[in-house]
Amino acid sequence: SGNGSRSVHLGRPWMKLPFEKTREELIKVGRLAFSLNLTDSHGGNISARKGNWILIKKRGCMLGSLKKSDFVLTTIEPNEFLDRHASVELKVHRSIYQKVKHANAVIHLHSPFTVAMSLKKEVIVPEDSEGKFLLGEVPVLSFSQTISSDEVAKTLPEYFSKGVKVCVVKNHGLFAVGETVEESLKYASCLENSCRIMFFAG
Repeated sequence: SGNGSRSVHLGRPWMKLPFEKTREELIKVGRLAFSLNLTDSHGGNISARKGNWILIKKRGCMLGSLKKSDFVLTTIEPNEFLDRHASVELKVHRSIYQKVKHANAVIHLHSPFTVAMSLKKEVIVPEDSEGKFLLGEVPVLSFSQTISSDEVAKTLPEYFSKGVKVCVVKNHGLFAVGETVEESLKYASCLENSCRIMFFAG
């Protein structure tokens, strides 16, 4: 039957999931982000751009235990069929890829020290040497809607296009971009570390 032949085909090597290496990178970085306490169990999302394609975490999957099948492959332009199981933050990731040429990866995390700092500041200026060197000043942006927000999707690319590495959405979390998936984590982790240092320094 059709179903039987389909299951046989899916077992063949040439039917591997597309962009397998990128999936492995996303899995590695997602697990690291969770193990480093950069987000909560079901919070945050991660994606990579491959040409005109976006590979993004599925809605509801945990960053700390991702599998190769836990990603949605969709297009740079909206695609109602392909988008339907993607993270709710897809619109933000997509807008960044459409408008920021050097962004090949986006990570969004609910990092606790960063979110706490966002409640007090309109800009986060790291006081440690590493944070100053890598990030400079980090904008904290306030929006009426923070989750799956058209406002966020419209605004963040303007900052990333100017060379900002990380933006913080007040009361919600950070978005970081990179030329690689690992680079996006580097900036996100650096900011959270800087915020932690400032917290303990008083």
